Amino acid sequence: MKTMILDTSSNYLYLYLNNDEKKYEIILEGKNNHSENLIPLIEKGLKELKMEVMDLDRIICGIGPGSYTGLRVGVTVCKIFAWTTKIPLYTINSLDILGSGYLKNNGIYAICNSAKKDYLYAKIIKVANGKITIKQDDSFVNEEEFLNSLDSNITVVNEKSFLFDNEMIMKMATNKVNDIHNLVPNYLRKANS
Repeated sequence: MKTMILDTSSNYLYLYLNNDEKKYEIILEGKNNHSENLIPLIEKGLKELKMEVMDLDRIICGIGPGSYTGLRVGVTVCKIFAWTTKIPLYTINSLDILGSGYLKNNGIYAICNSAKKDYLYAKIIKVANGKITIKQDDSFVNEEEFLNSLDSNITVVNEKSFLFDNEMIMKMATNKVNDIHNLVPNYLRKANS
């Protein structure tokens, strides 16, 4: 299935495209410049795969929590592509995307994304024999307090250790968007708080 996965919730822009034979994957660290890089990277990936947007069978969009501006950029691009081409749009938690490379291994994971000003977006999940259980849902937390509260058996997944697994992302992206116009990101906090 020809798929585009896009997440712009963190300092990393994650883009994955595939056709029946090849894939294009990029993880680009940026500093408030996802809006400048996103469309040229999509164009480059589509060109490499000899595809056009309308060739996609589905679009998977990271919906947050994360950077207010980053989320708006990624979600808007996904919504426009899906709406103008009638391609099905699916959403997935951005923390699940950022930690997707861990989700095939048993363990307890605290997946964190910087929220600036000593805060994090975080969730805690447990993976046991292929089953994923949420131990703490998406939260906007003080970084020091959150990290100090974790048991020693919990693996912290953060900007230094993100692992992406596009197969896992595609498997987890089951939330099909029926009303594209009313889709909004999961901001968790107001832009200036």
